Amino acid sequence: MNKIKAINIIDKRNSLSTEISKYWNIMRVENIVGRNYTRNYDLKALFTMIKGLADQRVTAKLQLLCLNLGITKFSDLPLDSNQINIFKLCELTEQKVQLGQIKTLSPKLKAAKGKNNLSKTEALTSNWIKARIDEIDLQIVELKKKMTEFNESTELDMSKAPLALVA
Repeated sequence: MNKIKAINIIDKRNSLSTEISKYWNIMRVENIVGRNYTRNYDLKALFTMIKGLADQRVTAKLQLLCLNLGITKFSDLPLDSNQINIFKLCELTEQKVQLGQIKTLSPKLKAAKGKNNLSKTEALTSNWIKARIDEIDLQIVELKKKMTEFNESTELDMSKAPLALVA
């Protein structure tokens, strides 16, 4: 049987958060650099890595929620649980905010001087960042729709107090 303690899941979640923050910082720092600087990272690959780590963090948060609700078998989480959508929405919102904080070269400046005549280069252009934000916005709309449908159709039976409050 494969079991894991809550403290280990918390450590994993915290480790993922630290790693994600580190990569976002690298993307902000290394996007605009001097023409002669050699970047240490492929920033587009780093963004893909961040998305994968974010998926892992969603799973860790869901595992912790299960344990906090007294569900000790991950497979007992109901199929119609809406919580995964909430955690995914949080991750997508963070990605959107973080992408918005990455500085890019001014498109007007690049057009006026010519991209090759600037003293700085960028790996992620404003168009690339806007395209990623647009993709995230579509995912956010889809998740919000699912959450609204869930909230409009799901009811809580309040006829008896929960055992946790009675004890």
